[in-house]
Amino acid sequence: MPDKYDLSSLQAKKPGLIALLFKRSFKVGISDFLFHIGLWGQIITGLIMEVPFLVRGTGTIFSGYGWLFSWTHGITGLLLLLGGLGLFLRYLRNPFFRLAYGKAFFVDLVFLIPLGLVGLIQFFEVFGFLNIVGFSVAALPYYGTLHLLLVYVWLVASFFAGGAVRHGIATIYWRFTKQDSGAAMLSFSSACGKCGRCVAVCPSYEAYNHDPMEAPVLKLRKYYQIRRTRKLTPAEIKYVSEQMGTCTACNLCAGVCPFSFNYVAMYNAMLQEAKQIAPAAQPA
Repeated sequence: MPDKYDLSSLQAKKPGLIALLFKRSFKVGISDFLFHIGLWGQIITGLIMEVPFLVRGTGTIFSGYGWLFSWTHGITGLLLLLGGLGLFLRYLRNPFFRLAYGKAFFVDLVFLIPLGLVGLIQFFEVFGFLNIVGFSVAALPYYGTLHLLLVYVWLVASFFAGGAVRHGIATIYWRFTKQDSGAAMLSFSSACGKCGRCVAVCPSYEAYNHDPMEAPVLKLRKYYQIRRTRKLTPAEIKYVSEQMGTCTACNLCAGVCPFSFNYVAMYNAMLQEAKQIAPAAQPA
């Protein structure tokens, strides 16, 4: 367990979207910061550059400034690649991140690798290091189409698999819900940044021989993952509530959370639900 704690999130209110994108993502790690900046830069510049192709009569809307958006798109794409590389290294080195992300990480990886390679070729072309038109392979001029196709398929696949896209949408949804509402708690399982700090400071994790599955916050996250799709059976919720009994309500997990999740409030709400639907005690 770390000797020092930064408990700045303990009494913090919900951060705004700008704070989530910049300050809070930087607290998680530089790779998260670069990934978020790169992704949002790609989304904004990509949509802007698509306007002339999607809306008739807007072909001259940028009046010669199209290069600015192309360059910005290329630079933010490079930031996205660097951030993605950092997240990949974290997945290899951080067991908490690996456990929280699960198999959805590979769904994102399968799409982001070819997407990054195609984007890198376009980056070199935009900055004059590569002349795609001069290539002898006829398929190369269609890299832009392939790039867009990969983006659209990844958006759908990552959302339904519970990857980075669902995380982004759930984070925005969580931001605009009341702090302790049921909707906010259900969105927590996807909005979680999966940094693993909550597990690292957990006394239960320390007490149970550093078994991450003994950290109550991971049990809580699993509970809300199931609750997002269906209601637990009485037997399931009784089991989960008993498992959560190891929580000391010390709030260290909330204190170190970059997103200021109120874990204890969610834990208490889960116990309240357990009392409502748990099997009645059998007479002796």
